[in-house]
Amino acid sequence: MVEDFIVSCKNAYETVANNLMQILAGILIFLVFLLISKRLEKIAVAIISRFFKGKESVKQAVVDALSGPSKVYFRMLGAYFGFSIVGLPDKVFSPIHTLFRIGTILIIAWIFADFMPFVTSLIIKSNQRTNKKSNTVAVTFLANILKVIVFTIAGVIVISELGYNINGLIAGVGLGGLTFSLAAKETATNIFGGFAIITDKPFDVGDRITTPSVDGVVEDITMRSTRIRTVADTVIIVPNSTLIADPITNWSRMKKRRVDFKIRLTYDTSVKTLRTVLDKIEKMLKEHTDVHKNGVVVCFEEFSESSLDIHIMYFIKTTDYSKSIAIREDINMNIKKIVDAEKTAFALPSSSVYINNVNN
Repeated sequence: MVEDFIVSCKNAYETVANNLMQILAGILIFLVFLLISKRLEKIAVAIISRFFKGKESVKQAVVDALSGPSKVYFRMLGAYFGFSIVGLPDKVFSPIHTLFRIGTILIIAWIFADFMPFVTSLIIKSNQRTNKKSNTVAVTFLANILKVIVFTIAGVIVISELGYNINGLIAGVGLGGLTFSLAAKETATNIFGGFAIITDKPFDVGDRITTPSVDGVVEDITMRSTRIRTVADTVIIVPNSTLIADPITNWSRMKKRRVDFKIRLTYDTSVKTLRTVLDKIEKMLKEHTDVHKNGVVVCFEEFSESSLDIHIMYFIKTTDYSKSIAIREDINMNIKKIVDAEKTAFALPSSSVYINNVNN
């Protein structure tokens, strides 16, 4: 086989010596393609872009995906045409032809890989609440997976072009993949957990969440884990598989904050005074600028052991914790003023002891 190749090279040398004009023509074609490759790239991109008229975002994504690969392809095409004009023997030109086909396959894979971030961004943007940073993480995550798939398919086609039987290779890859999946089960579980977080969006970067194991603000979401800064200002790295398996409370998704408590008045409060206190507290809450008018509950709930219990519930418009504390303080002050104005008092836990005096 080596001897045949050497003979072919000798024949090629003789051909080159006898066909100098063809060689010069081939070099000229290559140089022309090299000089005008950028121009050809612009023409090709402009022609393809016309199919996406009116869809500017898609058009821009296509232009970005084609720009780099098309320039390389036209230079490669110039070299291929140059070699074909030289008139090389089939045994010498055949590997060049194979390399050109392989190069074409890889460039197509390159174009698809560059287009993947745009495709994944369209999928993620279906949820308008998605945080910008979290959206970037999701796009990168999905795009990388799709790129691996694209280049894997391209690799299999390249191997087939080289003349190898891909059936045995696919069987080997399947067995190797099974072995790898068993060895990296935990990592794979975390990756799928990250995929679930990104697609289901139980939280975004910047949200404050609470689970049975952690309470804090989400700082970053990666393929393997989620970084959370706790209330104590420490950072906890939680595997995605653990996080997605727990119930998650997302405090940042609240639209309003509920306040629910009781006040207790003494038993010597008259029915008239009790009714007045209830009405004034309800009116004060409904007129308060930081309280939702709907959802206010003020009622005489029960007779407890040492007090008359009034149940109070309302919703504050803000979800900011520090602001809600200030609003609650203002409302509590108003309730105290109402109770004092009606000359009644808050009850303290107490008990009455009755002594029966029996004369012997």
